[in-house]
Amino acid sequence: MFIRYKKQLTLAISAAVLLTACGGSGKETDVGENNHVITPPTPPISETTVLKPDTQPDPVLPSRQEVDWERAIEAAQFLSRASFGVTAKDIEFILDKGKEAWLEQQLSIPLTSQVELLDSRVEAYGYLAVPPSMYYDSATNGEWARMVAKQDVWWETVVWGPDQLRQRVVLALSQILVVSHQGGGMYARERGFANYSDILARQAFGSFEQLLLEVSLNPIMGIYLSAINNPKADPQRGIFPDENYAREILQLFSIGLEELNLDGSIKLDASGNSIATYDQNRVNEFARIFTGWSFSTNIEFAEGGEFAYWRTPISNVEPMKAFAEYHDSGAKTLLQGEFIPAGQTPMQDMHSAIRNIMSHPNVAPFISKKLIQHLITSNPSPAYIARVASVFNDNGAGMKGDMKAVIKAIYLDEELALDAHKEQEYFGKRKESPLVIAGIWRSFKARGTPVKGPNGVTIDTIQYLLNEPTEETFLYAPTVFNFYQTDYSPPGVFTQNNLYAPEFQVFGGAAAINQANLLANLIYRRHYADKQLYLNTGQASGANIFWNNPPVKALLNLDSELALADTPGALVDRINLLLTQGQISEQHSKLIAEHISLLNDPLERIYEAIFLIAISPEYAVQR
Repeated sequence: MFIRYKKQLTLAISAAVLLTACGGSGKETDVGENNHVITPPTPPISETTVLKPDTQPDPVLPSRQEVDWERAIEAAQFLSRASFGVTAKDIEFILDKGKEAWLEQQLSIPLTSQVELLDSRVEAYGYLAVPPSMYYDSATNGEWARMVAKQDVWWETVVWGPDQLRQRVVLALSQILVVSHQGGGMYARERGFANYSDILARQAFGSFEQLLLEVSLNPIMGIYLSAINNPKADPQRGIFPDENYAREILQLFSIGLEELNLDGSIKLDASGNSIATYDQNRVNEFARIFTGWSFSTNIEFAEGGEFAYWRTPISNVEPMKAFAEYHDSGAKTLLQGEFIPAGQTPMQDMHSAIRNIMSHPNVAPFISKKLIQHLITSNPSPAYIARVASVFNDNGAGMKGDMKAVIKAIYLDEELALDAHKEQEYFGKRKESPLVIAGIWRSFKARGTPVKGPNGVTIDTIQYLLNEPTEETFLYAPTVFNFYQTDYSPPGVFTQNNLYAPEFQVFGGAAAINQANLLANLIYRRHYADKQLYLNTGQASGANIFWNNPPVKALLNLDSELALADTPGALVDRINLLLTQGQISEQHSKLIAEHISLLNDPLERIYEAIFLIAISPEYAVQR
């Protein structure tokens, strides 16, 4: 891990230790002319609407003294980057068949649909999957239950779902093409957010061009960046196109502010200055492109020709609909001087704009670098970026933006070989909150706990809702710039060396203490057969649970660890491999083993070992 990075994190976590050690449809859609739906071939969506925990016995993992220890470390490191948590079964799979086989298997697994899971859960609670109105009474249509259910099914997906790599890429894409529940007008749109997640999941291994198109037509994005109900200019009435989405699709979603070389470095002009990718005139032209779109259920307008804003919930899922009379159909000049003729339909203009963006040379290095930073390391080498960007530009068959090829290039790059980065001081990244939490639950085969719905139906689910402002909860970023910026450099050694540690923008001493307390809650008294089981019983849906700082609801399966409880060294090796990919040194492993050997209760030894390793800098940083 980062050596100096580790020292900075150690100071924060050491303080925490002192305080806590005591104790839809399966088809990908493109909206064509006249809003007809085009359905090109895509990976199917899993038909499973109920996910279940793994209850099968785990394989025995190598200990430090065995010949496969280093191979197991390499497998675990690969899995820590490509999933929401390392499991013993996945390590065994890679030891037997290799990383490439695991990757190919993951690339072929159908996506787990958030819309399908959410609809199923909401119906199980006695509500309509699609409520009859936008704002609705909690007593009859359960908006609070829907909020909780959406979070529950997402946690089930990332902990129990089979499509781990896809969902890990979705998390990365959600931090690049940002929408957020915290945006204005986002209340009671859970199904729309679930659908947005499914769009990211469909195109995670699909086409980046198609992803930009679907995102541009998505009503949740339309609301979030005010592209919906955006009319063409009418100077006499003081109306001009909204520039918000036009600006962000360029600055954040595709090409960035400055021209780049293939390796992500900034191009300079003859005077040594950076070169802007676009100017205000180009923003104005793109803003004209994105006029005339509204909810799919909009059929008429209020007096004076204004768009009606609030529409039925089904419109949160369906792509936006074009209204030609509100679209600027004049000629436009886009990036690199490309001319778009007058008289095109709104959809033709949309396709022209997306193709124009995709033709810009910045897209490959800009998006490739961001994906690497979110998935692998905050400081990728220029050569790594260039290799991935080359695949982004051409998948070998002449296609640009083939996400499956890009993801393979990211995960199979030579820079990720164990020996290649072992001595690199700044290789890796701090894990965001979802990875910290899910990592514990996946490694120790979490089971759900009973959650009682408003209609009395009890469902076993994994539950953890937003608890602290610093937690990077899925689709809850505070701004369109995400929770943190990928070019954030903490003051001191990072700034001096032009290095980044983006996730530290939202993580300091207080956050470390909160995380350590949370980890204690996740671990102690959580084994499913513990006689002092910590259940956090009580109602877990409806208004009360959403507002009252909800407890964690998940149990651990520590059967494999109990088999090693009388051999503390082997127990620590197993936990070390699963949680930190063997980063805990032999010396520190011995200290932990000696400490837990003083405890008489086998479960206490296990809880203590997991907790001490989980609050270490080695677990906090993905290496």
